[in-house]
Amino acid sequence: MNLLDILKDQVGGSLVSQASKFLGADESGISKAVDGIFPALLGQMINKTEEADGTQKIFDMASNMDKGILDNISGLFSGGAGNIAQLMNSGSGVLNLLLGNSTSGLIDKIAQFSGLKGSAASSLIKMAAPFLMAMVGKQIKEKALDVAGLGNLLDSQKSVVKDAMPGGLLSTLGGSFLGNMTSAASGLTNEASKAVGKVGDVAGNVAENVTEMAGETVKGAGSLLKWLIPAFLVLAALGYFFTRGGGDVTDTIGDMTEKVGDMTDKVAEGTKEMADKTMDAASDIGNLVSDAFGKIDEEAKKALSNIKFTAGSIGEQMTNFIDNGFKGDAKFQFNNLNFESGSSVISPDSRMEIDNLAAILKAYPALKIQITGYTDNTGSAETNMSLSDARSVSVKDRLVAQGISNDRIATEGKGPADPVASNDTEEGRAKNRRIEVTLLK
Repeated sequence: MNLLDILKDQVGGSLVSQASKFLGADESGISKAVDGIFPALLGQMINKTEEADGTQKIFDMASNMDKGILDNISGLFSGGAGNIAQLMNSGSGVLNLLLGNSTSGLIDKIAQFSGLKGSAASSLIKMAAPFLMAMVGKQIKEKALDVAGLGNLLDSQKSVVKDAMPGGLLSTLGGSFLGNMTSAASGLTNEASKAVGKVGDVAGNVAENVTEMAGETVKGAGSLLKWLIPAFLVLAALGYFFTRGGGDVTDTIGDMTEKVGDMTDKVAEGTKEMADKTMDAASDIGNLVSDAFGKIDEEAKKALSNIKFTAGSIGEQMTNFIDNGFKGDAKFQFNNLNFESGSSVISPDSRMEIDNLAAILKAYPALKIQITGYTDNTGSAETNMSLSDARSVSVKDRLVAQGISNDRIATEGKGPADPVASNDTEEGRAKNRRIEVTLLK
């Protein structure tokens, strides 16, 4: 059995035609992308079976996938944007299961291979993924497969994937079996983005607090010595008195006072040196941040000056950060960004805030950002991870559609992790459902 041939015969041509119309892209580019997407996802599905409970997770998702989409592609696309949004939301769940945080890596590879824009490649992959999962679900149902039977079926597809994978795309993934790209090329890219993001967090915190820390260090050292010196002298004098039977305590204290004085000078010198080095580090960090804002597109900057940002919006937060000399935490939160309930579809009234962020990124073309999606703890962890990732990608897609380069934006979904409020109240859960933007450079 060749699952890819079955999928191509039943879905391929219609999907290419309908997706081309919907995305406004040339059919040849869509067709080339689909020729890479289906083998890529099937290859990763095969790799997933090697993980603990991986086959079971695929079995559960495939069994519950709507198989009817395989027979009604034209009707699905002609049914309006709501149908497509539902299809893409389902696709985000499939991608989260198979690729997790490496989804953006595959999107980049497909875009490079097919010549599509990053936003089009992203949307196409989300559209295509449910059809593959539905096809697997159809095999499970028709052949009455259990989990072990599904594992055997997928294992039999290894040679199919290798033969079907276009050479141009396979070579960009290092020539390895396709699914390994998540732990090789794409995985490295995503881990690097995460690492840079974490460094950015640390840098922002250090830049904000380092002066205070240095001052407190000097102040703390002085206060400590003020207490230690007399206590040390008294204890030493008493010890000497009781061990030597009185003696000339005054001379002994004088000698010790001199030694403590030397020690005080050395501590003060060391503290000052440490403070100087800390201040130098803070300056270096500040320079790294300011350098990213140093490259300015004058025309875009002029257009940016005409925008009136809503109070509390991410645009206002970022412009305040710029006006304050890049001091403070280089992490910002959308406050006027909403999605349709339970989906990654951005509400029309929220698009302006994303467009304003795009205007800032256009004005400062050296900036790179990380978009991180969060949810509350309602529902399953898997669903929340999928939804948070899909929403971060939706924001990226909107930015890319506004002319921001795909390689300037990293995305990540963290589900209910890192709550900023209690999930025990509706108000707290609303605060935890958020999208954050972190400066990477």
